[in-house]
Amino acid sequence: MEERYPYIRFVIDAAPVLAGAVGIVALVGGTVSSCHRGGVGGLVGFLTAIVAACVAYVGVMVSIESLRIAVDIERGVRQLVAAPQASAPPPGTAA
Repeated sequence: MEERYPYIRFVIDAAPVLAGAVGIVALVGGTVSSCHRGGVGGLVGFLTAIVAACVAYVGVMVSIESLRIAVDIERGVRQLVAAPQASAPPPGTAA
């Protein structure tokens, strides 16, 4: 059976790189913002940036995993429809 949705599969395969890029951008942005504050406010800002980067990474990975589940469900349904119904009795006969 042919593979469908090649672009979605590409995004699914590239998910760790995309999620890492999102996490790094969030971390760098938060770090730059916390450097401008300095002191205890900067430290709190940096810790907040670390948490935000982790949340962004996990959020992207969860989104990609739900997309992977949807593609797997679609493939399973197509295989189920295409498979012959060997175990079912022919219509009109008693089981």
